[in-house]
Amino acid sequence: MSKHLLLGWTRSLCVLAALSGAATLAVAASPEQTATAASDTQSVSLAGGKLKFVLNGVEARILNSENGGTMYFDPKSERAIIVTEGPAPTAGTTPDAAFRLAVDTVKEKQQAASPNFRMTSEKILQVNGLKMHRLDGTDDFNGLQLLMASLMTMNDQKITIIEVMSSVNDPAGHTAALKNILGE
Repeated sequence: MSKHLLLGWTRSLCVLAALSGAATLAVAASPEQTATAASDTQSVSLAGGKLKFVLNGVEARILNSENGGTMYFDPKSERAIIVTEGPAPTAGTTPDAAFRLAVDTVKEKQQAASPNFRMTSEKILQVNGLKMHRLDGTDDFNGLQLLMASLMTMNDQKITIIEVMSSVNDPAGHTAALKNILGE
């Protein structure tokens, strides 16, 4: 997977979070989903249907960024989830090496996007047979104090990245959003 592709995803996420006033943000490219502009219930299916979740009370906004995707924004909690899913070329490398490059690139770009970003933990999870990499951190983005979590997985040569950002004033909502996405 090219670093350029991941750079575009991460930059787009940070900019969209700031512009929307979002408190939570998630990423992954071309999901199988139903997206409307009205605040309502959205069903999201990713990673070949292995990762499914429902979002209630959200507005879906199709992103016009280089990598596409959809931002789900909850105006009540100011929580946003951006979902994008796309090809992860593994030519000349193994799928594991391509996935590791994607994880490392997201970490680099989060730090580059904001000098205030601090990683607080890194874990590898198993979710419905998928190896999921989770990065947690905090940030102060233009005065907005954030809790952040990045969820990344690869399935059938596609990479899914979900970037979750929440206000530090809503740690319970941040945890609940992640549990919903992970099916916990």
